[in-house]
Amino acid sequence: MEPPHIMNRPNRTEEIDITEIFNQAWAELYCPPVRLSLVQEGGDDGDRPLSPAPFSVLNGTIYLKPDIVPRGCDPKRFLLWYFRHEMAHIHNCPYDIKTAYSLERAAYKVVGDWSLAYLATHIFADLQVNLNYLPKRFNEIPYIISVIGERASSLLDEILQGVYVNIHSAIKPKHRDISEAGREIATIISLNKTWHTKVQMIAIILRRLRSRCPRLFSKGKMRKFIIENPIRIREDFLPNSMSMIEETYGSITDQEEAREFFRHWVEPRLPRGEMEEAEEKLKRRLKIRRSRKKEKKGGGDEKKEGPHGGKEVDLKKDFKVSDDLFGDEPHLSTSLSKPYDKIGSNSMREAFWKRYWYRSRAERIIIQYLAESPSRRPVWSVAKYPDEWYIEDDIEDLDVEMSLDEGPLIPEVTTLKWVEEPTSQGQSIISGFVPSAITVLDSSYSMIKTHDVAAIAAFIAHLSAFKAGGQTSVVNFSTRYVSADWNSPPDVKELTLSMSFNEFTVFPAYEVMRLASSNRGVCFIVIITDGGWQNVDEAVPLLERMADLGHKIFIFQLPGGEYMDRIEFIKRSPHIQVYRVDKPEVDLQNLVLSESIRTYRKFLT
Repeated sequence: MEPPHIMNRPNRTEEIDITEIFNQAWAELYCPPVRLSLVQEGGDDGDRPLSPAPFSVLNGTIYLKPDIVPRGCDPKRFLLWYFRHEMAHIHNCPYDIKTAYSLERAAYKVVGDWSLAYLATHIFADLQVNLNYLPKRFNEIPYIISVIGERASSLLDEILQGVYVNIHSAIKPKHRDISEAGREIATIISLNKTWHTKVQMIAIILRRLRSRCPRLFSKGKMRKFIIENPIRIREDFLPNSMSMIEETYGSITDQEEAREFFRHWVEPRLPRGEMEEAEEKLKRRLKIRRSRKKEKKGGGDEKKEGPHGGKEVDLKKDFKVSDDLFGDEPHLSTSLSKPYDKIGSNSMREAFWKRYWYRSRAERIIIQYLAESPSRRPVWSVAKYPDEWYIEDDIEDLDVEMSLDEGPLIPEVTTLKWVEEPTSQGQSIISGFVPSAITVLDSSYSMIKTHDVAAIAAFIAHLSAFKAGGQTSVVNFSTRYVSADWNSPPDVKELTLSMSFNEFTVFPAYEVMRLASSNRGVCFIVIITDGGWQNVDEAVPLLERMADLGHKIFIFQLPGGEYMDRIEFIKRSPHIQVYRVDKPEVDLQNLVLSESIRTYRKFLT
């Protein structure tokens, strides 16, 4: 806990020890250990959440504004009850993110509006704490009830004022409709009903109130209300708050529901400037690529090179291309595949929130797979020396890279595994080479119906390698592409995989080659696409060249356009493994997961 914070009251000789008052409320409600941080006016606190609420919490740190006490009230009494109220949310209602979100979903089922559902949940949580839990816990009506009526400023305060007028006669409501709605809500809170039933009844009342007073519920006011009034949950008071919230986020499969969850539960808790910082990082990467491109142009053209350097090759030397391979679509040259010069602000905003959803979904799927799959008991073990791998051994023990160094893959002749020597019981620590991964995502127009599923699968491949300790790089392409190389920050890689361009389909073969050649070891290349490459005749020979160098290439073909001729053209290559995915929602993630875990299982602990 930080040193005591002293509040000086104007025109008073009394000084208030905020820390002492806070500690009293904290001890009374058995809260988790936290740190109290006083937010100075105009101060720069980068870790503080986006929400400007006077009392905001994240990762076990409470950020408190010094001007929290209203004029004309007892400051000590107000602060004590204010702290009791805020911390009672994590002790009683809504308690944690799972309970809070289940209440919001229950409200949404009856009104079909996520903003109204969130407001209903917030009102219910406040009233449950102030009218049921705290009065029984301390045998008196909370002092802050009388204060709310005197300083009602937000939509939430006005509605609560309409409720409290039935309890504290000194409070006078401003709006007749709000007063009537408040009376009905006060009756609901006193009923012997379940929490979910009560929040649904409150949501219905709010919907009727909105029809009578639409200005109170404008989109701008509701948006401001959600950012400024986050519902307090237990995860806020614990370390790694966002990781715990994302566990629930990962259970959401619908895009619109995921967007609203982000707005209500994730965005208000993000550090200030998070989106601007991510956008700046991405712009910096794009600027670096442009400057490198200019340097290459200024260096002369003594040798005939491909678009990304290196000796130009005859891409069609060993491949016969049918005249009708591209059908009605135009044939586009691989030379058109260049980095995007800039990303629009709308695309950035969309990718920003989707990044959290895709990552949450992918992590949840990986964890479930590892938990449900049979695996050896974790022990301390060290890979000592290579030995022959036999048919009866586990397939996960086969070290493909080491075996290929011995020659063609012949079972029980050139197949090798590492012999691990166990030590004392504990976590599994295994030394060895972790393959690097290049994740390539097709976000062209033909992929628009399956983009979310494809992006989550791309995150699975990327995170499997990242969490196993392997080097990772990613490419997202349409007509052009955005790539994040081996040295890019993790958030830039995730942001790259979250974008959607909805243009033509030109496979960035030279960029994938550049990434593979800039990595010292063998790469695990995962390509998620519908196969409608408009440069397939040029891309496949380049992929063949990468396969000849030992890189493992897996293509997961999704339904999109009718591209059977192009898919068959890709399948002609014996070194490119193509998986057909007929039901993306069911099969894609499991296929990518199986292939990723097969490669990285022994490194994921």
